[in-house]
Amino acid sequence: MKKFANKIIYGDFYTVDEKNPKVQAVAIQDGKFVYVGDAAGAKVFVGADTKEERFEGGLILPGFVDGHAHGNLGGSKMLLMCKLNDCKNLDEIRDKLKKFIAAHPEMDCIQGMGWNDADFGVNGPTAAMIDDLTDKPVSMIDYGHHSYWLNSAAMKRKNITKETPDVADGVIVRDTDGNPTGCFREGAKIYFEDFVYHFSVEQYKKAILSYQDSFLALGLTAIFDPMVNLDYGWENVMEAYHQLDVEGKLKLRMHGGYQVFVDKNPVADVEHAAKLREKFKGNRFALDHIKILLDGVIESRTAYLNEPYSDSNDGYRGMLRFDMDSLTAIVKKSHEQNFTIHIHTIGDGAINFALTAFENAQITPAQRAALTHLQIVNPADIDRMAKLGVVAVTNPYWFGKDDSAYPQTVSFVGEERAEHQYPMKSFFDKGIVVTQGSDYPVTQVPNPLESIQFAVMRQLPGKPETLLYGTERVTVEQMIKATTLNGAYQFKCEDTLGSIAVGKQADLVVLDSDITACASEKITDAKVMRTMIGGEWVYAR
Repeated sequence: MKKFANKIIYGDFYTVDEKNPKVQAVAIQDGKFVYVGDAAGAKVFVGADTKEERFEGGLILPGFVDGHAHGNLGGSKMLLMCKLNDCKNLDEIRDKLKKFIAAHPEMDCIQGMGWNDADFGVNGPTAAMIDDLTDKPVSMIDYGHHSYWLNSAAMKRKNITKETPDVADGVIVRDTDGNPTGCFREGAKIYFEDFVYHFSVEQYKKAILSYQDSFLALGLTAIFDPMVNLDYGWENVMEAYHQLDVEGKLKLRMHGGYQVFVDKNPVADVEHAAKLREKFKGNRFALDHIKILLDGVIESRTAYLNEPYSDSNDGYRGMLRFDMDSLTAIVKKSHEQNFTIHIHTIGDGAINFALTAFENAQITPAQRAALTHLQIVNPADIDRMAKLGVVAVTNPYWFGKDDSAYPQTVSFVGEERAEHQYPMKSFFDKGIVVTQGSDYPVTQVPNPLESIQFAVMRQLPGKPETLLYGTERVTVEQMIKATTLNGAYQFKCEDTLGSIAVGKQADLVVLDSDITACASEKITDAKVMRTMIGGEWVYAR
């Protein structure tokens, strides 16, 4: 005898299940799908307490997955830091910072985020540009999370002087006399990391709940937060997630990445992460990835390239933060401890390097090793990715020639490399599992519909002049899979999440229109009406 369902939902479903792609009804019991099919077949699951709901004229999809979003970082920024993303010049930064300082007299250290490193040239901004605003230490991270801007008070408190030694995996920008100017890149943050994202458990809980609300409203049901130990007080981040999970307030399915650092003992860090995984294990939070920041970004000239930067006279190709022996050892240890490895690779040199480490470690597709960002890619390395079963975690939000980032990229790497940024179709064509991530808060609004639209169009709507690498366009159906089932595959959860099928968790997003049947420029016109996680409606418009 069939068990009656808690809920039956009627509508037009796109299931992302190749065996049963389009249905008209689902039945849900105890948070899982117990029936997926036509409306008539669902009637046998109707009992006295069954709630039936109908959604007409739209499309119902599996819950969206973001394969790379810094949730706690973005939430902290929104609530606790001076937001600078909209600032177009130094005057606007100074004005916003001045107002933030006045509004937060309780803060001992002023933190900010979102300035654009490329706006300040090769040497970046200086402490002198903001020293007159406050006597308190100021620490601000750029929008890509790779460069840092300190005032003189911050450098004085941390005793950063002419004698402060350089670091192998970062840059201290200095004047002609060797004095630090106030701009630091990559691993140089080791000298002041307690000034960066250092908040209490309660502050993090508030930040997490804030960003969770915004994510649920976008149809997101699962995300990967790559660096839950990014901050100096990172234990507070994991404790905040754990407490919210225990309290039943964490609705999103959260997969966390533990970042290992070259200046510490990265192999031992993997072993430590395994202990933390057990300590913070819960219902909706899992520390199940190891994150490696292998190179930097083009805007800071720290992405590692096969060929020199176009503006370089000395053959400069960028920087790597790990040597081959260390990287290979981390990959091996991560596999031994049953972690999924997730590596930041912007430049083609970094991609090549990471793939060699994967080959040395003899990884298999079952390990779900992932490379993310993949901005400049050698076509030969796409074949290597396919052979190794590497997951391509892409960032479609950046697929287009905007007025700011694209000209800056051209100035650093030249027109040829800039024109062929961010391949996408090539990954699909080679059978690579492709997922998508917003890199929130780099992308300020992590709307999966926007990601889908950019991957399909590769330009701004109505602006054909912004087309970037048009031959790499993909289909809506490919992107829906990248944003659902493939995302679950990235987390090793494809058997329980990512598609609408009997036995899987009932995670759904209800749209008010059918994005598979509209013009590509209309995809983002669709609105999320409802979001469900585990059979529970967690958002309603």
